[in-house]
Amino acid sequence: MEEDHSKKQESGGQIALEISELEPAEDLTISIREKLEALSFPCSIFHVPDQLFSQGAHVYYYPKTVSIGPYHHGKIHLLHMENRKWDYLNALLSRKHTSHSILDPCVKVLKELEPKIRASYQGNCSIESDEFIRMILLDACFIIELFLRYTIKGLRRRDDPLFRSPEKFHILRNDLTLLENQIPFFVLQKIYNLVPIHKEFDRSFSELSLRFFKPLIPTEVQLLQEKYSFEGSLHLLDLIWKSYLPSFSKVPKGRGNGSGRKLHSASTLQEIGIKVKAVQAESILDVKFGNGVLFIPSLHIHGYMEALFLNLIAMEHCHSEKMKHITSYVFLMKGLIVSQKDVRLFFRRRIFISCVGKREELVDLFKNLCGNVDLDKFYYEGMWEQLMGYGRTRWEVWYYKLKRKYELIKCGVSRATLGVSFLVVVLIGILVTVLYFFISRHH
Repeated sequence: MEEDHSKKQESGGQIALEISELEPAEDLTISIREKLEALSFPCSIFHVPDQLFSQGAHVYYYPKTVSIGPYHHGKIHLLHMENRKWDYLNALLSRKHTSHSILDPCVKVLKELEPKIRASYQGNCSIESDEFIRMILLDACFIIELFLRYTIKGLRRRDDPLFRSPEKFHILRNDLTLLENQIPFFVLQKIYNLVPIHKEFDRSFSELSLRFFKPLIPTEVQLLQEKYSFEGSLHLLDLIWKSYLPSFSKVPKGRGNGSGRKLHSASTLQEIGIKVKAVQAESILDVKFGNGVLFIPSLHIHGYMEALFLNLIAMEHCHSEKMKHITSYVFLMKGLIVSQKDVRLFFRRRIFISCVGKREELVDLFKNLCGNVDLDKFYYEGMWEQLMGYGRTRWEVWYYKLKRKYELIKCGVSRATLGVSFLVVVLIGILVTVLYFFISRHH
């Protein structure tokens, strides 16, 4: 009996082979090797987990201007950028040579990398091979040309609409930080190394990327490059995540796993005698405690911080092996800022330097960032245990609160009256403590 094709499937997690027609042994070997290689490539670009979505949260996770990669490819409200992508691709490939001489090696290398690229995305990508390669090449060339024009102003065209409006450009930049709107970093590096770049421009693609995202990164690019290697980044969002890493090689280790931790607000810490001070640091995550002082790096609150942090948190959630640095920082800030009193304290101490929007919204900002996130690895666990164990008994807490109230009202009351009042309050406190002791002992 004549068969158009043969199929063999194995259950229980075995590899399924589909052969549409009889292939030469060499082609069949290549096909099998590609399938096996795809299984060995780790997934790095995820969908945002459902549990992180709250009402209206899609505005922080979905692109508004441009689609990158397969997840939002072809959505109607993003199609207007496709022609702009083709303009950028043409400008990049034909800058020094004819576009055809560069196009062929770009397509060839992407064809070779296709199994690895597809494996980078969560789930099965149903886009046909040629269309998939076309999409990846177009998106990669668009990003590279955009970064070049941003860094080298001489490459910009006067009629380029992407650079006309700062607000629209900020939205575009924000779209490139979304977890679901990424292509693998190794693709960008491969294409960047193939396309013609001006001979005087010898920067790596990592440096080019860091310069593009500089408004979102609180550390100097040169310092970051001296301290970290970004060549092995998974994608652009992962590159940004690495730029936020704390500079401390070691932090105090906690004794527990962080469950049931009690975080006191900044104003409460101040009331019990622990000072809160701003500090200039290499990373905003370089929070430390010592000698009764909690040092917190200054933070600029920009308009796109919420979207950026939400996507960084989502990425940490999807990578179980990663330390939850950003998530830990947000949980720490949520514990420190519970009221407008704490917000005012942070502005007075220059911990918050600037704020886009209303200051009253900052309390809710950190609550919203935590959302439905579970934190199993609290980076600041050891530091917080030191903070809470800083010789503060129940009596000391009461004494420091009383002493602070004394300092606040002493300007408006005579010294004699205040001294008598203070003594009476102390005696009452001692009496209550003694009575409580005997009553507890009796029962």
